[in-house]
Amino acid sequence: MRLSRRQLFTAAGLTALAGGISSNGPVAAAVEIAGPVRTWSGEIQLGDWEQYYLGLDGGAHQKALSALNISCRDGVRADEQYLMVPVESVRRAALEFGDHAAADVLRDRFALDSPSMLGRGLKLVLGQDGLEKRYLDEPALQLRYIGYRRRFANHVMPMPSAVRKALA
Repeated sequence: MRLSRRQLFTAAGLTALAGGISSNGPVAAAVEIAGPVRTWSGEIQLGDWEQYYLGLDGGAHQKALSALNISCRDGVRADEQYLMVPVESVRRAALEFGDHAAADVLRDRFALDSPSMLGRGLKLVLGQDGLEKRYLDEPALQLRYIGYRRRFANHVMPMPSAVRKALA
């Protein structure tokens, strides 16, 4: 019995149709194009998540913490920095609420090919590119950001579609 390409793709559970046929056949070509399936498993420490927080998401981070029943008495950051949060919950925070810090911690953890919201925020406030790594390691740069942040207190940066696509 000979199967059509569509039947082969359906049998393999793939939705993308390959444009060409590789040397290993049409199913192998579709797998090469589709790439590996990402599993969103594990846990992320809340402190690791919040190190990416800049406050330019219009309160999305606080809404996400509230939805996850994580207390934040100061209204900005979570009280328990060592709390472990399931990766799927962090992903939900990024997709449903638009939490920039959640998108960046997932980008870092899973090596996603998406723009850095931290980098975009630092460029907006400090006017320089490429400060992401330094910001995470240098308290002086963090203090400099806090000093300049006041001018952008009411600014909300939208999350680009490329970030949402990488998290989908």
